[in-house]
Amino acid sequence: MKIQWEKLKGETMNLRQLVGRIVGSSREDWHLIADAPSYRDHLQFYEMYEGQPNVLHVAAHPSVAVYIPDVSITMAWGLKWLEDFKEDWCKKFPDPKAHGGFVDVFFNNALVYRTAYVWVDEIHFPLPRHTQGAALEVDKGACEFMEVIDSMGRAARPAYDKYQSDLRRAGFTVVDKEWPTFMH
Repeated sequence: MKIQWEKLKGETMNLRQLVGRIVGSSREDWHLIADAPSYRDHLQFYEMYEGQPNVLHVAAHPSVAVYIPDVSITMAWGLKWLEDFKEDWCKKFPDPKAHGGFVDVFFNNALVYRTAYVWVDEIHFPLPRHTQGAALEVDKGACEFMEVIDSMGRAARPAYDKYQSDLRRAGFTVVDKEWPTFMH
């Protein structure tokens, strides 16, 4: 029994390694399941919802992806945290309408990491949230993470319009510092 435990003990992965594996992946590493029940639901009870009493509202991630090399790693995204996101940088896109969403990372079906992003423009480019302050700084790792999500979009991106051009259009400055940061 001890030999089996030692074997399993050597196969652990920490949270930074997990996020690093996602950032280092490509579109071909993921099996996308879109526009289907994700079973990653957020249930909220309202005493009053759109004029109706006692409503249980279900919000869900509409997209899920499974990491093909290791199916214990999955991601889900699309659950909104803000319906109408407004900041000046959104106005730089042809359609400035934006909303805030979450990307959730699961390991062995347990939620292990959540990050916020902003969908902007009619074509829905997912951009990372910038750090607080006057400068529109975004972490390089967050950009690489969101670029993986962007690569799984339903419509193929034109070759001339790469993800980095969306970052420039928004006026973001990409900074290379430790990402992600975790609270203790």
